Amino acid sequence: MVCILLNTIVLAMSWYGESATVTKFTTLANFVFMGIFTIEAFIKIVAMKCSYFKDSWNIFDFVVVVFTPIVIVISLFPQLGIDAKKQATLLRVLRMLRILRIVKKAEKLQIIFETILEAIPAMGSLGVLLLLFLFLFSIIGMQLFSFVTLQSDLDVHANF
Repeated sequence: MVCILLNTIVLAMSWYGESATVTKFTTLANFVFMGIFTIEAFIKIVAMKCSYFKDSWNIFDFVVVVFTPIVIVISLFPQLGIDAKKQATLLRVLRMLRILRIVKKAEKLQIIFETILEAIPAMGSLGVLLLLFLFLFSIIGMQLFSFVTLQSDLDVHANF
């Protein structure tokens, strides 16, 4: 869990215009964490054999561990014509989601997480309802303000 927390902190340390020192540190730290998680997956596979793949968190970790070196190798060869930035971003998101493994250990967090998962369909319905209201008020606004003439304060972009 400590490695997962530290990895999440290192992944969050990236920003636009960061110094070369920070970039080197985060790159080196990402390689170290990649090695740690690869060794962890290998040890778990050897110890647990086929039952390793029965746990969904282990499958998730295995996918992240397998795809991390693949994306790194693709990014090392730009002549392949494959833009690895999208894959690297997706991989970073997946690596950040490892923090959710803490939910498995803490009972209170597990209750909150399960509640959120059960509320997602209702949130989707609420989102659709809000989009409907937005659409309706957009139509009402177009009807009410479509004939407002341009004045000195308004230009073409501020008019309906």
